[in-house]
Amino acid sequence: MKFYFTIILSALLLAITNGATAQERVLKGEVVDSVNGQVLPGVTVMVPGTRTGVITDATGKFSIQLPNGTKQLLFSYVGYREQLVNVLPDQKVLGVQLTSSSQSLSGVVVTGYTQQSKSRTTGAITSVPVVATTQAPVGSFDVMLQGRAPGLYVGTPTGQPGEAGRVSIRGLGSINGDVNPLFIVDGVPVANNSFAALNPEDFETIHVLKDAAATAAYGSRAANGVIVITTKKGKAWEDGKVRVNYRNQFGVSALNSSKWDMMNTNERLRFEEIIKDPTLPGWAYSPNNPDKIVNGVAVPKTQEDFAFGNRVLDSLRQINTDWRKHLLRQGRTQSHSLNISGGNDKTVFYLAGSYFNQEGIALNSGLERYSLRANIQNRSGRFRSTLNMGISNATVKYIQDEGVAEEGGAAVGGGGITEKNPIAALYYALPYESAYGKPGVGNYGANALDAYANSLKKDNQLKAVISFNETVDLTKELQLTGTVGMDFQQSNTTDYLLPDSWYGKLVSNGNQGYYQRGIANRLGLVSTGGLRYNKLWGNNEIEANLLGEINKITGTGFGFTGYGLVPELRNTPVGITPGTGDNNFIPDITGHTTPQRLLVSQIALFRYSFDDRYTITASLRRDGSSQVPVNNRYKLFYALGGNWNILAENFMKGQEVFSNLRLRASYGLTGNAGGFTSDFGYRTLYASADYNGNKALVPITPGNPAYNWETNTIGDVGLEFGFFHNRLRGEIDFYNRVTQGLFVNRNLSLTTGFATLATNSGKVRNRGVELMLEGDVVRQKDFTLSLGLNFAYNKNRILNLGDEEQIFSDEVTMNMVGKPLGSFYAVRWNGVDPQTGAPTYLDKDGNPTNVYNPDDAIPLNKTYDPPIIGGGTITMRYKRFEFSTLISFIHGMSRLNYPDMYAHSGSAAFRRYSQSRDMLDIWQQPGDISKYAGAQYPTYVTTRDITSADYIKLRNITLGYNIPVNGVAKGAIRNLKVFASGQNLLSIMKWKGFDPEDANDIAQYEYPMPRIITGGIQVAF
Repeated sequence: MKFYFTIILSALLLAITNGATAQERVLKGEVVDSVNGQVLPGVTVMVPGTRTGVITDATGKFSIQLPNGTKQLLFSYVGYREQLVNVLPDQKVLGVQLTSSSQSLSGVVVTGYTQQSKSRTTGAITSVPVVATTQAPVGSFDVMLQGRAPGLYVGTPTGQPGEAGRVSIRGLGSINGDVNPLFIVDGVPVANNSFAALNPEDFETIHVLKDAAATAAYGSRAANGVIVITTKKGKAWEDGKVRVNYRNQFGVSALNSSKWDMMNTNERLRFEEIIKDPTLPGWAYSPNNPDKIVNGVAVPKTQEDFAFGNRVLDSLRQINTDWRKHLLRQGRTQSHSLNISGGNDKTVFYLAGSYFNQEGIALNSGLERYSLRANIQNRSGRFRSTLNMGISNATVKYIQDEGVAEEGGAAVGGGGITEKNPIAALYYALPYESAYGKPGVGNYGANALDAYANSLKKDNQLKAVISFNETVDLTKELQLTGTVGMDFQQSNTTDYLLPDSWYGKLVSNGNQGYYQRGIANRLGLVSTGGLRYNKLWGNNEIEANLLGEINKITGTGFGFTGYGLVPELRNTPVGITPGTGDNNFIPDITGHTTPQRLLVSQIALFRYSFDDRYTITASLRRDGSSQVPVNNRYKLFYALGGNWNILAENFMKGQEVFSNLRLRASYGLTGNAGGFTSDFGYRTLYASADYNGNKALVPITPGNPAYNWETNTIGDVGLEFGFFHNRLRGEIDFYNRVTQGLFVNRNLSLTTGFATLATNSGKVRNRGVELMLEGDVVRQKDFTLSLGLNFAYNKNRILNLGDEEQIFSDEVTMNMVGKPLGSFYAVRWNGVDPQTGAPTYLDKDGNPTNVYNPDDAIPLNKTYDPPIIGGGTITMRYKRFEFSTLISFIHGMSRLNYPDMYAHSGSAAFRRYSQSRDMLDIWQQPGDISKYAGAQYPTYVTTRDITSADYIKLRNITLGYNIPVNGVAKGAIRNLKVFASGQNLLSIMKWKGFDPEDANDIAQYEYPMPRIITGGIQVAF
């Protein structure tokens, strides 16, 4: 559709330029890709400061009539850097090479409902280069966005292949609701938890919409920002032939550069001797221990006892198991993608298929995905049709009981600190435990290996995103447009535990394992239609859209768990033993909380531009949602924006400092539909229960007729600038975002039968600054070097919690007026008493005490949402070599580090687990100066355990070489490139453990982020 649109626009522009004076001259030229030399059809060629312009044809060629005195032309194209090219007075032919965008400060912007050049937008929009999502084989593309755009934070909760991250734009804007942005793919809203089944190889553009002017068109779903993705389209190539592209990657993944410092066998035995626990072999058999325990009583050892003890210790010292080598592995990765594009002046197509397979670094984990895509565009007279179809099937295999908690609290989310979790077993398992031993009580490593061998947990995901758009040109200025789309997702989960395994025998229902299946379907439907009006006259341009839209989401789901498995019938429900009242094999049947909601909208969008100098935009959207009671069901959302090209003013003529200087501002109101934690949260809801031996319905939520929207007002002022013919360019934005009507769980009297009621009484403010800089340090024919930096600071504050001053989220985080969302609270640590070895604390008043009292916990200036985020890039090209790197960083994030806490405790509750080497410095006798209390004292959570999760990461390095194609192969191969890439190569951090990067406040043995090294070939035929 874009190509045919450009043909119409070309004709319009040519008609305008035909009226020029006789002093105009004709300039012809060709535009190609700077790396592979392929022609670029559809490039916009403009005379700066005028409405004179054309579009390159299917062969990349253009012909433009230049007004007298024209010295420069401006070239812009989706996915490429906007470029100003000098034109000599007598020049008749011009060749231009465009360079792919390294960041986001130029080009064409797609907002979903509209598409226009960045110079005519009034919103804060960042374009992420698509190549960023394909440089490394990562199952969920959203994790590759970290460090790519100012104000965009991606917290990766796990290194599990295919797992989605927690994405937020400009801070957290909800207490109990969703903080993820709205994702749009080819005009269709998609669920933000199913990216494992999307293939980033098919993406053409990714735009991050951040302020009201950019997002208000999406109304009630736009408060957390919008990420708009378009997929690749076909092209009519100059020779009439199709283009075929093939790309593959092969690689390995391994444990990253973590700070791992667990004891080896000798150190562990020495530690056990230090703490003098007779239940542990290091002291029980120590030659320094004169006693042995007989029937609970200490009696002196005999010489035979000492000899036997020495033999036991010698045998233990022969075992020194590094559990990382047994519970983790080097995972293999491969991906293949093939696409074909072509067409003619009527129809163009893009067809693609891909295969992706990534083994996790933990056994039994990984992702395997197949995907197909077909995008077809047709123009017939006044009709333009676009069909986009993407279908994927992904199988994700998980480890058991990974300790991933929901956002805002591990205790709330649950998560598993169990031996079945192999990551936990890495910390629990003792170094003198054999990797080939039998599972049993205290054999944490062997138990984890037994879980590996006798269990399976997987999710088969089916994903389809389909959209169809029809545009009819009623007149030259007026169009009728309509889009229908679908986002279908099916999740089919399987989880089983064999009956003859260690954990299978511990299953409470019959002690013979279990087999669990669940299926959940989610169908999102969207239909948009209306009129679009676009008119140019003189130096004026108006664009207006009047649209109606319906969004509907429905779902179904159920599940069951069967018991008493037959060992010979694995991974099948046939192995389930029918349950009776005698055999304790009664199955569990479960339903799912499924979506069922409708959103009806009317949309009005307006833009007026004058002489590439001023642009004004306005948007108005009325949303009606089934998630809100009738009295509050409909809400108006709006935005106003302005863009001023300062360089177009007369007082700036003649200056040579700036090559770009634009001021923009916006203000508007949007909503957070993700704040609704239930589709029927305003109603009294019931659930089944047992009453006097019979089934009954009992109320589980009280209902709230005043239930209303969470709304978001945001003001933004931005400055776009460029120096030295845009060799140095950048953007700076200041914003103030206030979200009110937040759902807060207000405490109720227990006489009501309910503990809390969700009320719209919260208010949160996010205020900050964003900066993006790009610079072409070297820009020569054979050598280019560009540097990029993005930085964002966000200050989050809770302004109101209704009748509450503070609300506790879990055991260590709280929401308190005047503090950021997700602030920590804890008892303050005051060190170890050198004389007694006792831990000391500070009470509420700051006085030292050796008595731990949870009531002494105070709010801390620490939060799990980082206020400072950013990234830096280096992009270099030398002749046929290409090099790029990404560094990302965060500052101001803290987390409760449970693994490190348990690994630094000699108390009776935790000493049975493996310990950090630091624990050899545990307090032993009066006068010892130590950070670790004596083993006789219990361990509690204090401020010492809430540690910095800041990091600087070498996120990615990519090196490529474009191989020259000569001889016979030149006619068949158009471009040949080899490349290598590294992901998560280096981390600079204070964190002790595998990786601080996460999406919540508590570390609970999450799957570590792997280091990935790949190499591949890219061929264009």
